[in-house]
Amino acid sequence: MAQYILTHLTPNPYLITVLLLLGCLVYKFNNESQVYEKFEYVRGGVFQRKEVHEIVHDGYHTISKRTKRPFVVNWWAKRYIIMPTHYLADLKTADWGHLSFFTNISDALFLHTTVGDLYTSHKSERMVDIVKRDINPRLPQLAPIMKQEVDSALEKTLGEFTGWKEVNTMALLSRVAHQTATRVLIGEELCNNESFIKLTTSFLESIFVTALIIVKLPLGPFRGFLASPLSLVHKWKLYRCKKILLPIVKRRIAERKGHKGNPADVLDGIEWTLARVPEGSLVDTPETITTELLHALWAGSSAPGGMMTEVIYQMLLGEEYQETMRTEAIEAFQKFGWGEKMINVLHCQDSFIREVNRLYPTGAITCSRTVVNRPFKFSDGLVLPVGARLGFPIKASQSDADNFKDPDKFDGFRFLQQGTAEGGTVENKRVWSAASMDINNLAWGYGNHICPGRFFAVREIKMVLTKLLLKYDIKWQNKNRVRPPPIHVEGQFIPNMKQTIFLKRRESVAVIDMI
Repeated sequence: MAQYILTHLTPNPYLITVLLLLGCLVYKFNNESQVYEKFEYVRGGVFQRKEVHEIVHDGYHTISKRTKRPFVVNWWAKRYIIMPTHYLADLKTADWGHLSFFTNISDALFLHTTVGDLYTSHKSERMVDIVKRDINPRLPQLAPIMKQEVDSALEKTLGEFTGWKEVNTMALLSRVAHQTATRVLIGEELCNNESFIKLTTSFLESIFVTALIIVKLPLGPFRGFLASPLSLVHKWKLYRCKKILLPIVKRRIAERKGHKGNPADVLDGIEWTLARVPEGSLVDTPETITTELLHALWAGSSAPGGMMTEVIYQMLLGEEYQETMRTEAIEAFQKFGWGEKMINVLHCQDSFIREVNRLYPTGAITCSRTVVNRPFKFSDGLVLPVGARLGFPIKASQSDADNFKDPDKFDGFRFLQQGTAEGGTVENKRVWSAASMDINNLAWGYGNHICPGRFFAVREIKMVLTKLLLKYDIKWQNKNRVRPPPIHVEGQFIPNMKQTIFLKRRESVAVIDMI
């Protein structure tokens, strides 16, 4: 019996070799793969010794700037065409489903292994519509709700203390961002449920970690096949989150059918999602809706926490920024109180946030797209076939002297001055705002797939920063005044996760008891 097993079940090296060769041949002559051969491939040296952001920087300056042509890099274990920024204009005119961000991110992070067609079906458009048509118009109404969750998250994380309290910056601000997003995108039933908050935090982190495991292992042509078993732990985390959320979704569906209550009075993602589900839909089950809500939560909570962290780090590097923004916050609060009007006059904060995103974006590549359904023709005649992947070099272009004066110097009020220089009108200030879409402000993407949640995110950052500035003195132990180094992972920039800050309640501020 043992001999039979050894003879028949031991992998045949010849068979494995043949399969590998066949896989390579299929890839070589695949129409999609041939397009990458048209452009120069920028490598990171032997065994990819350079980081992705360094490779993109090299390609931008040695190829795109010199020849105006795209180049190719390896990103998320796939080849990507990195486009010169003059091609950005075509993203504005491309159909939603023709150059697809959702198809791209689903493939890059292997999301289809756990959520099926969530990112390639009508559900992806619904997730965007909920932000664009339900959240954004209601931002003034949501302001007091968001403030309540910011207060709650800070109180739970900090507790009661006197004197200076040391806290982990990333952990504190990620919790605030996650709880606030949970209230808006899920609802008040679970935003203060510690078990749900912890489970969803672990689930959201595992999306990125699982993708990294899949792309970093030397799986070659078997990567796609092995992605599903490698995603089992992540799938289990998704199941545990759904187990808590699903009964609430089912109850809300039943209440809508029974016409109990007024859905218009409910301000949360569950209600907005159910309102957009076609009546009698057979594909939108309670289970799929629950999965959709959890992935909307991922989109709404991950980026703001990191951005807040980078803003705090940069503010502490320059004491003059902290005092200027504190003075602005006190004046705005005393004049308007908490709300939309206060947020809208925080121009120094707005410029500061945009400058942080310019010099310290969340990644080296943005506006990633996949050509879907039919070839895409750019305005200069360049044609990319179906399946081709592309992106734009955000870090390199936003640090280019042709685009910005003193590009490597952080100037927190750069865009405040820019708006004033052009007349300081409401329109000009909007052009230079942190949430604006501009070829030199790619933090939120560009074109039809620009992040619809950017207005929510900027307001949340301002709200948290204002709360901290009004209520606490803030400092850190950083005598050398060196920016805490981020973690570089697959072209992404993750804020330093070890850096701590010290907070002390401000006794001298007259408005402290009102906030």
